[in-house]
Amino acid sequence: MYLGLFGGGDPAQWSAFGYFGVHAHAAVIVFFVLSGYVVAYATDRKTSLGNYDFRGYFLDRWSRIYSVLIAAVCFTLVLDYVGGMLSPAYQNSALIPQDNFVFRLAANLFSIQGIWGYRIQLGSNPALWSVGYEFIYYLLFGLLYFRAQIFSRSWVGVLVVLLLLSFMGWKMAAYFGIWLMGVAAYRVSHSQLIQRHPINGWLMIAALVVANHLLVYSNILGASEVFRDFAFAVVMAVLFSLEVKQTAPFFLLIRQFNTYMADFSYSIYAFHTPVIFFGCSLLFVPWFSMLSSLFSGLILVTTSILVARGFFHLAESRRTTFRRITDQFMRRIGT
Repeated sequence: MYLGLFGGGDPAQWSAFGYFGVHAHAAVIVFFVLSGYVVAYATDRKTSLGNYDFRGYFLDRWSRIYSVLIAAVCFTLVLDYVGGMLSPAYQNSALIPQDNFVFRLAANLFSIQGIWGYRIQLGSNPALWSVGYEFIYYLLFGLLYFRAQIFSRSWVGVLVVLLLLSFMGWKMAAYFGIWLMGVAAYRVSHSQLIQRHPINGWLMIAALVVANHLLVYSNILGASEVFRDFAFAVVMAVLFSLEVKQTAPFFLLIRQFNTYMADFSYSIYAFHTPVIFFGCSLLFVPWFSMLSSLFSGLILVTTSILVARGFFHLAESRRTTFRRITDQFMRRIGT
């Protein structure tokens, strides 16, 4: 996307970022599998404590998505408005959609920007497509998990989910299968009937890197995008179901770093593309062209992380407050 701002450029200058950029889609697949794992774990844990129902689950998932999504949409609109006054790149329809603004805004706000296989991009923030997938998957999993509470017969809940999937289109339905691989990995990893096999932490990282390179980047199977994603998701699910041995002190540092970054990883994802587009379109020609690609890229990455951290404190870290306000609103309208 961003190389289009520079008229193509020399691919060799962007080889490192290009390589990692190709892996960005694989990172979304990792997130889908990991999300299924974590949501299944969190739902089981809260249910075991008692008094946890679909309403509580919905408030948890709603606040998780919308505490950041609303801020990300507003930030995108403001940054695109400012950028549009300063750079012609914002009028380039090959980079930013110029049509159906109201429809695109509504689709992103209602988290249906991925319905029927489309990715309804809002301005300079194409990354929001997977947020729509994620929120729908939250709802579908909740309907399945709490079907005995919601419906008089459990099979009705399954039927409702199947009908919803058929309405959403084959691609969103297919990727729900990838999301459910995370749920399956959680079930296997916490089952008393299945013997888990330990795996060294370094070996797990190596397996992830190799699978990512061969299946996604090199596409040794010669498969379409969906089949590549499924193959990679299977590897991820298998690795998540194993018992990881963290014997090296280095893994303690990795865990601490992951814990810190995980706090605002959603904010990084939701805010990074408008920041990068803004920086590239306004600063590349007068400033970044005089710098090495590595240095200018690090500037953009660092700026994106700092912006995301700021919005984490403004929005994502306040999801509990967001949940409470939503809960009070629902009670007032009698839901």
